[in-house]
Amino acid sequence: AASDPERMGSVIGVQVALISAGFFVGAIASGWLAEFGLSASYGTSAALQALNALFVSLALRETLPPENRTPFEARSAPKLLLQSPLSCTKILFGRGRKIRILAMILLFQTLPGSMDGFFQIFTKSEWNLEMKEYSSFVAIFGVIGIVANTVGSQAVPKLGIRNYTSVAALSCTLAPLGAILFSFRGLLAGSILGFLGAAQQLGVSAALIAEGATSGVPQGELAGERSSFLALCGVVGPVW
Repeated sequence: AASDPERMGSVIGVQVALISAGFFVGAIASGWLAEFGLSASYGTSAALQALNALFVSLALRETLPPENRTPFEARSAPKLLLQSPLSCTKILFGRGRKIRILAMILLFQTLPGSMDGFFQIFTKSEWNLEMKEYSSFVAIFGVIGIVANTVGSQAVPKLGIRNYTSVAALSCTLAPLGAILFSFRGLLAGSILGFLGAAQQLGVSAALIAEGATSGVPQGELAGERSSFLALCGVVGPVW
C-alpha cells in the first residue's frame, strides 16, 4: 500500500476517521468535565494518556529490528537539539523535487488550521460562546471529520489524487465564506456543506508516503521531517 498512493489514501482516510471519532468523544467529555473545573479535565486527560502509554508498551509490536536501531548517546544530545529547528528543511532540499512540492502543498493546507487558538478566543469575544457551547461546536467538527474521511477513503481511489484534492480544496472555502457572510451559523452551514474540506490532506499525504517509498526514503525519517516541517504552521499561522 505504501507505494500505491490511491490505496494509501483509502487507508489514511479510515485512520483519520477513527481519530475524528476520538476527537468527537473527547469534545463531548471535556464539555461535561468543564463543569467540575480544570483539575478534573486535565486529571482525566493525564490518566487516559498514562493508560495509552501502558497499552502501547504492552500491545504494540516494535517494527524496527534491533540491529537497525541507533543507540542513544548523551554526548550527541546537545548537537541534535541545536540541529532540530533546521530538520524541517531537509524535506524541502534533501528529498527531491516531487517530495518538496507535496510538502509545500501540505504546508498550505495546514496553515489555516494552525490558527485554532486564535479562533477559540474569537468565538468567546465575538460570538460569546461559553465552554460547553464551544465543546459542542468542536464535537460537530469531529462528526464532520468522521464523515469526510470515511467518504474521502472511498473517493481517493475513484477520483485520483489530483481530482480529489482539488474538490476538497474548493470545499474548504465554504466554511470561511459562511463565517464572513453569516457569522457563526454561516460557519456551521459552510462546514457541513463543505465537509470534504476536513479531509483535504488525504490525497497529498498518501502521495507523499508513496513517493517516499518509491524513492527509498525511510518512512520514519520522512514522517519526522514532515511533522517538523508542518510544526512551522504553529509559528507562522498565528502571526499570519
